[in-house]
Amino acid sequence: MSTPPSPHPGYQQTPGAYPQQPGPYAQQAPGPYAQAPGPYQQPAPGAYQQAPAPYPPQQAPGGYGQPQAPYQQAPVDHSRPAPYQQAPAGPGCEVCGAGPATRVTIRGHQGMLIVMRNLWRKGTFCQSCALAVFRKMQSDTLAKGWWGPMSMVITPITLLINLFALSKIRKLTAPTAALGPGLDPGLPVFRRPAGMFGLLPLSGFGVVFLFVLVVLATA
Repeated sequence: MSTPPSPHPGYQQTPGAYPQQPGPYAQQAPGPYAQAPGPYQQPAPGAYQQAPAPYPPQQAPGGYGQPQAPYQQAPVDHSRPAPYQQAPAGPGCEVCGAGPATRVTIRGHQGMLIVMRNLWRKGTFCQSCALAVFRKMQSDTLAKGWWGPMSMVITPITLLINLFALSKIRKLTAPTAALGPGLDPGLPVFRRPAGMFGLLPLSGFGVVFLFVLVVLATA
């Protein structure tokens, strides 16, 4: 290509003896080992975008608001009696803690030919527990109290004394407000095996007693 004409034709610039060298800060040509990008450079936008929330945030109710009751309270019927009645005033049963209770003494007797043994149980009992003790002692005395010379006299007296204790037990009302399991009254005296067996010696004693009365009356 041809050199363009000088803008000042009268003063033509001649090439000097020392041609102009490039400056010390001239742009350096890229070398064979180009600088790799830094390991901590900012990643390209959009590579790890934040995923949207799966559930939209819901505004919680006030921190001190009154929570809604899950179960509504049933209306109270004051006409019906309370399921747990208050224990009546006075001592409670020493077995189950129920009331009303009274102090009774129930006796028993065992005759064993040569020797004999007197039994008793004292305590404060409700109607159910006292009746259970009475039926047990009375039926055992009917079956085991006759077998001795003196026992044939002591046994009917013991049975008669227990009848007075039974009348005291019958005056008690049904127990309420028990604190624990009580004694089971079970079957009546003469419906138990021991009571049925005791009817034989009791009947024999009755016959002998009537015979003695007749003899004394006709003597």
